[in-house]
Amino acid sequence: MTDFQTGLLISAVGLLVTFTALGIFIGVMVLLQKLFPVKEEKAETAIEETKPVEIVTGVESGVEEIAAALAAVSYLRSQRAGQLGATLLSGPGPYRTSR
Repeated sequence: MTDFQTGLLISAVGLLVTFTALGIFIGVMVLLQKLFPVKEEKAETAIEETKPVEIVTGVESGVEEIAAALAAVSYLRSQRAGQLGATLLSGPGPYRTSR
C-alpha cells in the first residue's frame, strides 16, 4: 500500500467514525424526545390593558445637568483613548521581573 492509499484509508475511517458517532448522538436525542415529550403550557388568563404612565417632570428638567454629565463622560473617554498602548511601553511589571 502506498502512502497515498494509506492516507485515503485513514481519512475514510475517520469520516466513518465521525458520522457514526453523529448518528448515534442524533438517535439518542430522538429517543429522549420520545421518552420525555414537551408538555403543553396551560392557557394563561388575559391581562387587562393598562394605560401607559406619563412621567411628569418639573419646570426644570435638568437639561444642564445632563449636558454636563455627557460632556464629562466624553472627556473621560477621550482621555482614556490616548492611553491604549501606555502599559505596553512601560515594560514588564514587578511580578514578572521578581523571578
